[in-house]
Amino acid sequence: MSIKSLLSSALPGAVRGPTIASVTQRAFTTSRTRLNAPNDASSSAYRDGMARYKLFISPFAKVFLGAVFTFQVLHWTWLKLEMDESKYEKNQEVAALEEKARELTGTQKKL
Repeated sequence: MSIKSLLSSALPGAVRGPTIASVTQRAFTTSRTRLNAPNDASSSAYRDGMARYKLFISPFAKVFLGAVFTFQVLHWTWLKLEMDESKYEKNQEVAALEEKARELTGTQKKL
């Protein structure tokens, strides 16, 4: 047995050479890659970058919206408490002025 026959039985494509189908497929793949190389590289880099941030968009949105909601609730509560406090102070001031007016006029409060 010769070395060529041993190689052909062990590796069928090694001695005979590439077939026509593998040559056309290889040439087509190579030319396609060369034509689309700049677009594929930039879009894949963009996609890779966006894929990293897509993981954080949803949690970030939840935390951000939760913070805005919390701020609005606390702000509304603070304003409500300030309005209640100013209303209480004004009512006390009005009551003190009414009492002073009654003392000056000499009339008694009717019960």
